[in-house]
Amino acid sequence: MLYLRFLREHWRFVGFGVFLTLMSSFGQTFYVALYGADIRAAYDLGNAGFGAMFSAASIASALLLPSVGRLLDRVDVRVYTAVTLASLFAGMAVLSLTPDFWIFAVAMFVVRFTGQSLCVHIATTCMARYYTDERGRALGVTGMGLALGEGVLPSITVAMIAGVGWQETWLISAATFAAVAVILVPYLLKGHAERHRTFVERQADEARRSASGRSWTRAEVLRDPGFTAAMALLLSFPYMATAVYFHQGFIADVRGWSLETIAVGFMVLAVLKVATSLVLGGVIDRGGATRLVPVISAPFAVSLLAILLSSHPLVPLVYLGLFGVTIGMLQPVTSAFLAERYGVANLGGIRSMATAVTVMGAAVAPFTTGWLLDASVSVSALMVGFLAYLAVTTAVARIVLVRSTARGLPR
Repeated sequence: MLYLRFLREHWRFVGFGVFLTLMSSFGQTFYVALYGADIRAAYDLGNAGFGAMFSAASIASALLLPSVGRLLDRVDVRVYTAVTLASLFAGMAVLSLTPDFWIFAVAMFVVRFTGQSLCVHIATTCMARYYTDERGRALGVTGMGLALGEGVLPSITVAMIAGVGWQETWLISAATFAAVAVILVPYLLKGHAERHRTFVERQADEARRSASGRSWTRAEVLRDPGFTAAMALLLSFPYMATAVYFHQGFIADVRGWSLETIAVGFMVLAVLKVATSLVLGGVIDRGGATRLVPVISAPFAVSLLAILLSSHPLVPLVYLGLFGVTIGMLQPVTSAFLAERYGVANLGGIRSMATAVTVMGAAVAPFTTGWLLDASVSVSALMVGFLAYLAVTTAVARIVLVRSTARGLPR
């Protein structure tokens, strides 16, 4: 009932967040991978060449995000969003038109950066910034856009590629969603000027009433042991999950799992991700996000233990389902934690800095773990290493965050 009331009152702005996370799908790994075979054939690439190009685009995106992401603290959301979406759709159009590989690679970077990075950055920063008491619910609902993309876009895209060709699919998708965005985004952002004015007045009032209500700068955040401890833990999830995703075929061969079971596992992942995100929104609103940072590791650790300890044919349903729970926790907890601890005046810059670290971790995961597997490190040994790192960083995050809370730092 609380969610229904929240949606009735805020459906327009939250709908803006959902639309942006849906648009992020075009730059996400799961979507670009649908074109993999056609891209390799068109540009005469092997698996390594395509993977290197995609990793380079991801790393460049991570390096650029802190400087571009911080502009969201100073530039009107409507302008920032318009430039981001225009760049995304232009990049998609170039992907469909150019015969030159290097131009294609640059366009892939643009799509990766504006889609996977900036669309999510805008959506989550806005929800965390403009909502206080219902921040968790706003972040939980916003994440459904990406879940919708994961559930709907692959089947539509595969059918379109088979029917009209891969390049035409990029172009049709760009034109269709550009037309939708031109109409929908201004409608969903109607009244934003008043929303932002209220936000600025609230920030000024909080600053006057309490020195602890101030917002931290990025330099101050970087010197905070709590940030270092939290990021050391939180970056492990995208790194390890990407490693398992990327090498899931190899892991399935070693464990004797069928790809059909893994496909079903991804359906379980999507359902549990949405359910967890919605449930967690209310939990964050009631008790805050800081205490939940170390808790995220629990379902993830169980998923890694399942891979380590069992070859049962249903294990993919278990570990992918628990991945869904972890992912459903990760985005709302991270965004709410940063807003709670460091304030929201500089949230765009702070969040983009944190996101860049996680994107970089995900980008290097396929290569580093692939190198280990090629060096005859077993899947079991890899899981043991992951679990050991998870145990240490969870303990450190819990100790540091509890200590800083006891000393009266922002929670």
